[in-house]
Amino acid sequence: MKKLKVLFFLLVLFSASLAFSANDSADTKCWIVFSDKNGIKEGDKIAYNSPAYLSGKELLTDRAIKRRLKVFTEETLIEFGDLPLTQSYVQNISSLGIDIIAKSRWLNGVSAYLTPFQIEKLKKLDYVSRIFAVKKLYKQRFANTSPVFLKSYYESVMSDSANVYDYGNSYNQMMLVNVPNVHNLGITGKGVLVASFDDGFEWRTHESLSRLNVLDEYDFINNDKNTAREEGQKYPDASSQGGHGTATLSTLGGFKEGKLIGPAFNSDFILAKTEYTPTETPMEEDFWLEAAEWAEAYGADVITSSLVYKAFDKPYVTNSYTYNDFDGNTSITTIAGDKAAHYGIVVCNATGNYNQTDPPSLGSASDGDSIIGVGAVDKKGMITSFSSNGPTSDGRIKPDVVAPGQTVYIAKMGEGNKYDYANGTSFATPITAGVCALILSAHPELTAMQVREALRNTANNSSTPNNVYGYGLINAYKAILYFGEVWGNEASIIATDSKVTIKIGFASNDFTTESPVILNYRTPQSKKFKSVNMKLVKQFENGNYSGVYEYSKENTGNAKFNKDEFEYYFSVVINGKELKSTQR
Repeated sequence: MKKLKVLFFLLVLFSASLAFSANDSADTKCWIVFSDKNGIKEGDKIAYNSPAYLSGKELLTDRAIKRRLKVFTEETLIEFGDLPLTQSYVQNISSLGIDIIAKSRWLNGVSAYLTPFQIEKLKKLDYVSRIFAVKKLYKQRFANTSPVFLKSYYESVMSDSANVYDYGNSYNQMMLVNVPNVHNLGITGKGVLVASFDDGFEWRTHESLSRLNVLDEYDFINNDKNTAREEGQKYPDASSQGGHGTATLSTLGGFKEGKLIGPAFNSDFILAKTEYTPTETPMEEDFWLEAAEWAEAYGADVITSSLVYKAFDKPYVTNSYTYNDFDGNTSITTIAGDKAAHYGIVVCNATGNYNQTDPPSLGSASDGDSIIGVGAVDKKGMITSFSSNGPTSDGRIKPDVVAPGQTVYIAKMGEGNKYDYANGTSFATPITAGVCALILSAHPELTAMQVREALRNTANNSSTPNNVYGYGLINAYKAILYFGEVWGNEASIIATDSKVTIKIGFASNDFTTESPVILNYRTPQSKKFKSVNMKLVKQFENGNYSGVYEYSKENTGNAKFNKDEFEYYFSVVINGKELKSTQR
């Protein structure tokens, strides 16, 4: 009888345990924030060259340090967010049977799906500072908005279509933002590192992407260094996985003459797979955060993301966002994007394809105050019906700018080097990021906020920004000149047995009076530089002498021209001031 009572008691206890487990599922994603980092608390000054300072600096590449030094001094280079996590805290969380999703130096914590019981237990730990989750989505309602009148975008652009490159079916999307003239100058994104966050990238197998200079890639979903589809993953790739990323990457950096050319095809790239196609879950925000920390430490100059976070799938609806959360300080991706911008990265993010609505339909991370939120226009420069609107819930104008996002020509994932047309702010964003890379390629000294300033203040609605177009349709050519004159990244030198031809691009808003662009050169046989006037062979604008300049010389004698032994620089005098290119 006693044994039966004990057995009955155990059955009741087991049944209660099952009932508790069924009702106490780990459906809420939380961040577990630690109290300190190896004894150092947030707000503590990190002394220059201290052990803590050096531990943070060790995690940065030389490229990242160089970028940061545009906005920081050596003494202030390292902050609390740069320091590594206290590993014993991380290990202790794991030992409690909690499956950690992501780790963040910037947030000083780890994320996980937690039950209410686990949350209460963690709150009692002395090294846990706080635990937070996010809220539920407010359902959108559709409302029509009349487009504002915009002046012709082509007013100051000559109708000459004889460009250096044949853009094929991508010509309209590039011409609309005045990229061809920047390419004609010889500025194609060289020297800039762009990080792209998306659902994966089949870049090796498409003709427009296979030549990309990809320095690194990482799959943050499955923790490996392959962003393409593969078998045997913890989170299996769907057949569509990577299609979106392949398309967005091609609009930024694709290059196949006669078919598709993106703005910044000569930039360097790092690729992050952060979006899991079969579902929308809060884990993906954490992958975005991890990718941002990785890209920043790697030395990225530009981040482009066409991922927007608003509503998540069941059972994670409690982690979805309302409009009130789009205040620039709440969502994980927004916090991460603003932090990256704080460290000197230009961050571009799609505002979303949620239509023009009331309340506004923008999503994260475009609501960040230092993030360039991008909307979409059609081929006439008019806002598309799907492009999300602002303002942010704290009243700031969004989007920041707009770019082509309708009938955009893209590379299509799959066999046979196929192409297609696509719609979405997803494609306006990488075009904008590519233009940002062009600005930095022309002016590598600029900070992220200066790039945003150039982009916004040269867009075609900059005098009356609003929450439909923001500051307007971007203009790559005007943007690169906002902070001064520009020489092409490289001169074109073509040598044959009979002739040597040298070309260089030069542009300045002040070049309104004709003045010769001069080639200054010397060979191993000459000690002094010789100077010769160059000829303007392609003029970009009426009333301005910016354009492509050329000098040709017939070969004489038996000496063969060797451009590797040829030293040269270019110069021009504008308003009494001599401007020189870098000596090469």
